[in-house]
Amino acid sequence: MDPFEVVVQGELFRITERIQPDGGASYDFAWLNGPADGTYGFTVAPSSGQLAATELVTQAGQFVEAFYGSGGIGETDFPGHAPAKARSNDVGQP
Repeated sequence: MDPFEVVVQGELFRITERIQPDGGASYDFAWLNGPADGTYGFTVAPSSGQLAATELVTQAGQFVEAFYGSGGIGETDFPGHAPAKARSNDVGQP
């Protein structure tokens, strides 16, 4: 699978597939407009087979929900980082 970009809830991810030594696939999600100047992300390694693009988009959405949700890593590790929807609302505001 070629790398591709997807926007989920205003958050931009580049998804790249890697084939592991055992032949299984893993998927790296680089969060391009996320915290830490776009260097933050996550990896999914399904226990069986490859994931379709639609399944990868679902994974990104679940990550965003968990990241910004109550008790999520966003509020504890990146308290100054707001969701893309909130950032876009701030454009043009004093």
